[in-house]
Amino acid sequence: MLTNSSRFTTYVSQINNIKFDATFLPVVATSFTIFMVLYKFANPFFSNLLVKSYKNFTITQKIDFSTRINSSINSFTVGTICVYMMIADRGLEANPLLYKSYLLKTNLAIVIGYLFADTAISIIHYKKVGDPFTITHHLVSIYAFFYVLTLDVMPYFANFRLLAELSTPFVNIRWFLDTLKFSRTSTPFVANGLIMTLLFFFVRIVAMPIYWYKVYVVAIQPMWAHMGHFRFILISVCIVLDVINIYWFSKMLRGCIKILQAVFAIKQSQIRTSNSNTSTQQNSNLRTTVHNKQP
Repeated sequence: MLTNSSRFTTYVSQINNIKFDATFLPVVATSFTIFMVLYKFANPFFSNLLVKSYKNFTITQKIDFSTRINSSINSFTVGTICVYMMIADRGLEANPLLYKSYLLKTNLAIVIGYLFADTAISIIHYKKVGDPFTITHHLVSIYAFFYVLTLDVMPYFANFRLLAELSTPFVNIRWFLDTLKFSRTSTPFVANGLIMTLLFFFVRIVAMPIYWYKVYVVAIQPMWAHMGHFRFILISVCIVLDVINIYWFSKMLRGCIKILQAVFAIKQSQIRTSNSNTSTQQNSNLRTTVHNKQP
């Protein structure tokens, strides 16, 4: 059994001998190709087949529709693997700074390929669907994940950040419902909005202090001093991502409040209408009764 001293020596030796590993780059290329094929061919074909109003969409809506299908496929796949690893892979949490996991590397390769594809689409169609916050988010994520994929550094933190993907399908569902002309006060729209906001809050906002506490715990260990520039990548990238997530959540929260206020106003209007109808009916019944009692 390794002592703390020998374990530390082993870690330092591993850090000093980190080598670039290109093994999973073909997986990145495959992921990129699959998502581009889905965007260009498969998604439009099945959308036209299954969504009656798809043929009436604008070009911008069709581009957005297809990219959001890609986004949902990626987030569901990556999020599921991420949760599994958080639960099942004990070595990941035990070795947060340096650890090789083929499942994690596969997951990262999938998400990097997707991010490259989505960034390319956003740049090509920037005037229609481009968003500087989304592109910045993608490029910063690619930069950080690429280090983990090829150098096996900071694996726990990369997997932790992927938990954020769990909220993405509900963000896309909101857009789908809106585009398909669902009322913003309808039950599906309101229910999805509440789930979306709560899930986004927990996996992206509540997760922040937990994440940074873990960074603190690692930073006070002797190993941290030997991580070199990887420390600054970990901190700077995650600060950028957290700022973007706070900005997105503020917009989401304002939208959620507006919809709940609209729903409340409709309910109040229905109650007033119901009370008015009841009062009118009672007055009518009273007049009928009085009329019937007259000689």
